[in-house]
Amino acid sequence: MDLRQLTTATRAGLPVVLAPFTGTEAERVYQLCQDPEIQRWTIIPSPYPHEAADGFVNEYAQDAWRRLADGTFTTQTEGPELIWGVRIGDGPLSGLWGSIGLKLHGAHQVEIGWWLGAGARGHGVMRAAVELLLRTAFSPAAPIGAEAVLWHAFVGNLPSAIIAQRTGFAYTGIARKFDRPHWSAVIRPGDPITPREDWPALTP
Repeated sequence: MDLRQLTTATRAGLPVVLAPFTGTEAERVYQLCQDPEIQRWTIIPSPYPHEAADGFVNEYAQDAWRRLADGTFTTQTEGPELIWGVRIGDGPLSGLWGSIGLKLHGAHQVEIGWWLGAGARGHGVMRAAVELLLRTAFSPAAPIGAEAVLWHAFVGNLPSAIIAQRTGFAYTGIARKFDRPHWSAVIRPGDPITPREDWPALTP
């Protein structure tokens, strides 16, 4: 399986492509991350400067790919985040719109995280990307070998929670990360990547 080119489509047939960031995309990341909602619900700097985008694209997002290339990548121990840019393949919205990644927690556990630019929201793009990455994380053909994928979102981030619920994550309660309360959930190999009906009613 080529982790550098993962493809799927939304339920409406919009093509979605996951691939590593390239150095030329730092400016696009900078533009997308000016969105107040991305700054509100992620841990990126606010305000978000050009140097943060450059560091993310050219340094942070490349570490795990280098380890994958040299054979030192493993989910057995804590490590960097394996990150893909989220792109729409063609049509009027074609291009880079977001980011999705798997942070290595060790013991074959990874934590999924994502953000998506405002112009691509409401089209099912991130739901399709999450479903694709879960299938990849659990696939015997991929070098990830996850035994659990964890999800966290700041309490109040309902759009992220809706995607987690619709992609089969089991809600596990409220935890604390970065000194703020988080909703948390988990999905494991063999769990259906389909909507669950056992989530509590979450409120902002």
